[in-house]
Amino acid sequence: MNITMSPTPTDEETAVIVAAIEALWPRAAALGPVSEPRNTSWRFSSRSWVQPTPIRRLRPWR
Repeated sequence: MNITMSPTPTDEETAVIVAAIEALWPRAAALGPVSEPRNTSWRFSSRSWVQPTPIRRLRPWR
């Protein structure tokens, strides 16, 4: 990275500017252990068609 400034800062100011740029510059993060992928397959939450028709008409149920 090449940065030019005018007027030329003092050594102290340069150190502060470089420290600020280093603090704000993104760094690669170390990743933790990879866990098993979650099971995202769709599942039935209930079988509403098993209940008798009049009961199915009542909503919300449960």
